[in-house]
Amino acid sequence: MNSVSGSSENYSFYSALSHPPLRAAGNTPDLSIYRPQSIPEYGVFRYKAPVEGLLQIGGAHSSETTWSDDFEIAWTKMGNKGPLVLFLHGVPTNRSQWEAVQAQVSSFCETISIDMLGMGESSKPRLYGRKNNPASNAMWNWVNDVDYIEKLMQKEYPGRQFIFIADDWGSGIASHYAAKHNNRLNAFVQMDPIAFDGYPVNEIQAIGRASEIPNTEEGDAQFAMLFAAFDQTLVQILKSMVYDPSKYNQYNLRYLTFPYIDVDYERNSTDDGVADVAKSTTMHLKLHNIRVLADRAAILSPALLLPYHPKYNPQGVQYQNITVPTLIMWGEYDNMMPAAQTQRFAHVLGTDDVQITYIPRAGHFPATDNPDCVTDTILNFIRRVMGRSALADIYIGNHGIWKGDERQMIQELRVLHGIAD
Repeated sequence: MNSVSGSSENYSFYSALSHPPLRAAGNTPDLSIYRPQSIPEYGVFRYKAPVEGLLQIGGAHSSETTWSDDFEIAWTKMGNKGPLVLFLHGVPTNRSQWEAVQAQVSSFCETISIDMLGMGESSKPRLYGRKNNPASNAMWNWVNDVDYIEKLMQKEYPGRQFIFIADDWGSGIASHYAAKHNNRLNAFVQMDPIAFDGYPVNEIQAIGRASEIPNTEEGDAQFAMLFAAFDQTLVQILKSMVYDPSKYNQYNLRYLTFPYIDVDYERNSTDDGVADVAKSTTMHLKLHNIRVLADRAAILSPALLLPYHPKYNPQGVQYQNITVPTLIMWGEYDNMMPAAQTQRFAHVLGTDDVQITYIPRAGHFPATDNPDCVTDTILNFIRRVMGRSALADIYIGNHGIWKGDERQMIQELRVLHGIAD
């Protein structure tokens, strides 16, 4: 019998793939055959930073601030079984960027996505590390984000290895993390990563220059004047990062713009009258948060992501330390950082197991343009490097050949591979 050890004598791979369909029209994927997507759980990791930053207190437009090294890293957890997966976002976004992919992956893996320090719902320390030395902005180097990510993962999942999946800016952090903590990883996944000499890019570089504006009352006024149209600028940047600009509209953009711009659901919660509260002249820019973004953007340079050299590039990434299986995904139509950069990873990492996959019909944010293909690529990669029984459920795709017998097929494959429903 063509079966595997521990499988039922009533099933075989032949029977799993040979029965007639249960439904007549089977070409539309019936994703309800999988374990259900879990209800998201939201929380924060309280982080004691090595230095202080200036935190805003008393509301988004309060002028009251305090120096503190007590920060929060916001997270979303989905899934309760299978390999552990960490998602880290790009810029100028937050963890909601991964929401569609994380939801699908959570049927097969235990997942957590986080907002990096200074973005999303995480703490936003202005003048981070500059209390006693205003000239230094070095705490925003990507390598410094490694500290809170390692502490967060050890706190939430003590001793567990995980798969680190990162996009854009987050991938710069992930490269430093993987080079320093390779033994903590099962695998490494980068999507349209900033790497080598491919950064900075003009769209973010222009924001970074604003960090040179003095942190004085007069400087704040100048900053506010220069960024008066930042809401429009931000939306145009985001729409340039996807292959299909219609993926973004005034509703779903709120999840990405809220750290920097008042959105209607925030303002409406403060009063009873929609017309009087949420209008163009009352939904202000959150200048404190924009200044934090400018500080983060200002420090970025190719030196931080080019390979390490003790003399010429001591802050670089020790890519040769990354020996776990690696997946490099890139949007086929990325017009910000060209997909041809993928080939460089195959020659500098410390592993020969480097899979390169181009995501069709996708720009710089493939998880937004084509989340189904991104999910499919991730799950098939995890299955390949960790084994079929590692996933929490049998995965037979989210598109492709669906003839209507998948409910029978998956049940028999679960038995054959010893995976509980």
